[in-house]
Amino acid sequence: MRRIESMAAGEAVRAGLLEHPPTVRAELCTGCTQCLLTCPAGTIERRGLKCEIIPEGCIRCGRCLTMCPNEAIREVNGPAPP
Repeated sequence: MRRIESMAAGEAVRAGLLEHPPTVRAELCTGCTQCLLTCPAGTIERRGLKCEIIPEGCIRCGRCLTMCPNEAIREVNGPAPP
């Protein structure tokens, strides 16, 4: 996972830091909606008790990756978390 916590939010959005759109690992998602609340593109939805990212609208800024308290979000085809 790329570390972008130190970047200003606007810089992260412009940079398109993620190579691939992220995905939510349902087994780790608690439905807290932290990712949904921080998504500038509005492409995260809560479905039932879990959150889901709509990849077609994702701008790959990575905010959801840094906000998820359960590390349930990772890049599709990206590195698995430690």
